[in-house]
Amino acid sequence: FRFLKDPLFFAESTFLKRPERVMALGMVMALALLVYALGEWALRRRLWEAGSSLPDQKGRPTAKPTLRWVFQLFMWVRLVELGGKWLVLNLAPHHETAVRLLGAGRYYLLE
Repeated sequence: FRFLKDPLFFAESTFLKRPERVMALGMVMALALLVYALGEWALRRRLWEAGSSLPDQKGRPTAKPTLRWVFQLFMWVRLVELGGKWLVLNLAPHHETAVRLLGAGRYYLLE
């Protein structure tokens, strides 16, 4: 639960009085962490199977990126509508690799 210390999480602003709500928040956080871990595992497995890699923070290829880093890679990718036509801007080859391996090609107009 390293992300709890992240200042962007605002953990100190969460104030729960009832034990049931604390347990519910814990369950939601555990479920979110499970989904995150499964996504990271699936991406790494598919990268290994394809013999591919993604750039890390220093631009070197890595076959074991964190899912948080992959999300940050997509920070500048934009979907825009121009003249009634949808376009994806700033989509580099490493973005296409990640999108195809995660099976989300239709959301980035790759299919």
